[in-house]
Amino acid sequence: MGEILLSRYDLFLKNKTHTHATTNLNAEELGERYGERVRSRMREMLNVIAFDSNSVDKRV
Repeated sequence: MGEILLSRYDLFLKNKTHTHATTNLNAEELGERYGERVRSRMREMLNVIAFDSNSVDKRV
């Protein structure tokens, strides 16, 4: 998954290609699982929308 995210980051820099992603992991867990390099690039190319743990499920 880390390699996929890094390749999407390259596309973002070259072509402004958009990527949408969802996760149940917080920022610290993303860094632990994929490394700080991937986490940093995700922060650069994605808009973060955080939901409270008590919020209603947003899936349709």
